[in-house]
Amino acid sequence: MKKSSKTFSHFKKIHCRGDKMATIKEVAKKAGVGIATVSRVVNKSGYVKEETRKKIEEVIKEVGYKPNEIARSMLRQKSHLVAFVLPNNTHLFFGELLYELEQILFQDDYKVMVCNSSEDMKKELEFINMLKNNRVDSLVLLTNNDIEDQIDPKLPIVSFDRRLEGVPYVASDNYGGGQMAAKLLLDAGCKKFMFVGDDAQGESTPIKTEVSKRRIGFLEYLHQHGIEEVVNYEYHLGNYLIKPEVVSDLIKNNLDVEGIFAISDAVAFAIIKELEKRGKRVPEDVKVIGFDGGRSFLNSGKRITSIGQSPKDIAKALRNTITNLYEKKEATDQIVPIYYAKGDTL
Repeated sequence: MKKSSKTFSHFKKIHCRGDKMATIKEVAKKAGVGIATVSRVVNKSGYVKEETRKKIEEVIKEVGYKPNEIARSMLRQKSHLVAFVLPNNTHLFFGELLYELEQILFQDDYKVMVCNSSEDMKKELEFINMLKNNRVDSLVLLTNNDIEDQIDPKLPIVSFDRRLEGVPYVASDNYGGGQMAAKLLLDAGCKKFMFVGDDAQGESTPIKTEVSKRRIGFLEYLHQHGIEEVVNYEYHLGNYLIKPEVVSDLIKNNLDVEGIFAISDAVAFAIIKELEKRGKRVPEDVKVIGFDGGRSFLNSGKRITSIGQSPKDIAKALRNTITNLYEKKEATDQIVPIYYAKGDTL
């Protein structure tokens, strides 16, 4: 019991000692400078001589000073939060992009807040209001809604895969990806072609996202090479997934198609399953190309041949745009290169 008591007493002493935090006043006194000078170093604001800055940083490290993050945020009116508004965070590519963006922004001392809008415009506007009210520092917006008239271009907003007036955007080279898919299928000897996309990327709605250029690039390349008749099927956007009954009817009515370009790997996967269900061999009878990179379907027995877009490169482009907005520099639109992701379906 005696031994236990001593141990507990010793623990209490350590605990109490740990509770005593160094203050900015102590740092200033030990470094021989004013509190305002220490504050400028901590907040990286205003000019401080390099020699003085190094001395203050050494003292901060020595005494273990930890600045009050809440006070710093209030002072600078910054929350160190970036909101990422997604229509569906269960989408495989969006999940990969979110991971990369969190990783790269964490290096800049920023956290990512995931905002799942479920394609509800009311939700999207509420998330934008968080930015107006300084609850987040910037916002990455992925939307398929007719929201353009309600966005203030002066706000630090980066659009992903959508051009909005006065707002910088980041997108993959979707047009080049469509052209690459057409060339690959032509070179593989296909004669009859199909594109499967969704109506938000087609002609059925006034909303045009950068993703629509996958279809445009695909069709234009085929037309340039003498292929005028292409089955162009646009399904309802919904939650980015194509319904099984839609795929069934589509394949049943187009069993003579030899080359298919799907707007995503998820759609390509659904098409391949239906083709094989109907006795079609992939790629021997029908060749299929997806879009995203084919990484997510390795457990299907086949790796989907795909037009790849790099989540890491897109995240870097988003980070660069966000940084330029913070620093009041020109934030230009950025198109990220695509690549050929070789698989088993071509």
